[in-house]
Amino acid sequence: MMPSQTGEKRGLTSMDTGGTRAIPAKVAALAAAHDLGEPVGHRDNGDPARAALVALLLSVASFAVSFALFHAAGAWFRPLLPAAILALAAAIGSLGWAMLFPFRGGRPVWAYEHGLVHLRKGRPRATLWRDMERLELHVVRDGTLTAGTTSAYLLKPSGQPPMRVRTQISEQADGTRHDPFGTLLTRLVADAGRPVVQTLIGRR
Repeated sequence: MMPSQTGEKRGLTSMDTGGTRAIPAKVAALAAAHDLGEPVGHRDNGDPARAALVALLLSVASFAVSFALFHAAGAWFRPLLPAAILALAAAIGSLGWAMLFPFRGGRPVWAYEHGLVHLRKGRPRATLWRDMERLELHVVRDGTLTAGTTSAYLLKPSGQPPMRVRTQISEQADGTRHDPFGTLLTRLVADAGRPVVQTLIGRR
């Protein structure tokens, strides 16, 4: 159950984005072993099945475009050949991703009062907020339509590989648009006295 006894805990759990999804036993056990406290938020952090379906649909569309361009290049306008080859390459690449995604597995994250558990390929890892080297906010550079927005949160625990959390922007009850779970992570890391830094990404 999510904590609800104090105003502070209510403030944290109100930003949970995982609904009432049950916490897997191995995640709960690891959190208890590391004394992480009560759960305060959850992020599915990617759906491999959905990603595979999108990649497959993109592959089918790219193959159709490639076939049409090859036909047009052979019948009427040969300069279309490079575009046909690019479309074919995109189709093959998308098909490869569609086949790969199901094997990658999801990477959900559970945030707790004192740390978090990150699940990757079915294996959970736990870390305390105070053991974070830093939290990087990946902010898109100027010059694009998404300039200034945060594209991902990269948690870097000491002695462990980084943990990447995808951004999910949603409209809130007050009319603003932001990522509640990202705000939660930022607050918990900062409250533990660990650095929160911005890293610009994208083309210069």
